Amino acid sequence: MLNPSQAHKFGYVASNQLLTELCVFARNVIVARIVGAETLGEFIFLVLSIRLFAMSTDLAAERHIISVKDKEIDGALAAAHFTARIRGGLLAIILLFMGLYNVQGISFLSYLLLALAALVRGYTHQGYRLHQRSLNFRPALCVEGVTVVLGTIGVFFATSMAPTLEAVCACMLLQGFMHTALSHIMSDAAYRSDFDMQKLNKLFHFGTPLLLTGVTMFWSMQGERVILSALLPADAFAHFSMMFQLALVPVLVLSRMTLTIGLPMFAAERENSENFEYKLKNVHIWIYGLAVFFMAGFIFFANPLLTLMFGADFKAETIAIFLVAFAQALRLCRAPQSVAAQALGQTDIPFKANLVRVFAVLVAITSVMSGGSLVTLLIIACFGEGAAWTAQGLMFSLRNRRTQQIQAPQPQEILQ
Repeated sequence: MLNPSQAHKFGYVASNQLLTELCVFARNVIVARIVGAETLGEFIFLVLSIRLFAMSTDLAAERHIISVKDKEIDGALAAAHFTARIRGGLLAIILLFMGLYNVQGISFLSYLLLALAALVRGYTHQGYRLHQRSLNFRPALCVEGVTVVLGTIGVFFATSMAPTLEAVCACMLLQGFMHTALSHIMSDAAYRSDFDMQKLNKLFHFGTPLLLTGVTMFWSMQGERVILSALLPADAFAHFSMMFQLALVPVLVLSRMTLTIGLPMFAAERENSENFEYKLKNVHIWIYGLAVFFMAGFIFFANPLLTLMFGADFKAETIAIFLVAFAQALRLCRAPQSVAAQALGQTDIPFKANLVRVFAVLVAITSVMSGGSLVTLLIIACFGEGAAWTAQGLMFSLRNRRTQQIQAPQPQEILQ
């Protein structure tokens, strides 16, 4: 049972994650209903492209500043800001080049607006995340939750007046300004961005395995959607994407909540293996129960929800719904050990588990090129998630069993 203080903190985390994912989903509903399924498919392509870049360059600076020692916070924060500016500039350049070549037939103005948003986001003040070191998640809710809610409302009004993709992208730019401004308001530390090779090396050492994990995570989570984006028309791709995202939203929310709460909780018990194992076991029980509940709920309610929100054209086949639900439930089951491994500094374990999942994506690509169906692709995805879960569990257990044996007192030490 959570005590009142823990429940209060848990509520902020839950509210933030729910607001973020529900608003992203609501934004897609608005685009589909007002602008159309084809534009929604184009917008999802843009979002997937940005996420691929984000995961391919993410050194997990926000996790680094939470895990460093108190005396290292200022330097870690300055390094985080420096890398954020570089990432924002690089993403802007990539989007501009995509716009010049009208990739997917999307207008240059849409790419330009998103490029400006990337530049603005590069100046976000990461200091608001420092409050999480003391399990205070309210500033994060103010910065991220408020921003995404207002941004979603903006998309509704903008598309009602001008039902175009450019209007949606303009709202993304305004949301970027709002997010950056609120991050500075909610941060206590002064904003600094320094090129300090020693601090950057520490950030790279911490974040490089997680960066590689991010790349593999993108392909393990979105690989099937990327394959289908190249094969299906924009409207058909939008239909599958919304069914897929309906399953992904609760899994992402629960996984991020596990990471946000579990990382500082497990990190505090790194030196006490007994407490660490006890807390990990409890988190496992909760997550496994939620995975079963999620799968049952998705199978029964996916089509009614898709029809209600998007219309009858978005109704999916029962077998596809079952397979997507099963794959996402397996992914959720991987969250506890993944977070525990990161708290122990064993960031290569989630990376290696995701490599197993990416191999399944490669198999799926081969299957599709050989004439495989959507069902075949989803069955391969389920096998991939199961194999990744098994591989992660084995690596975590073997490594930490060995560590405990090394740390255990020897018989002669006990006699002394």
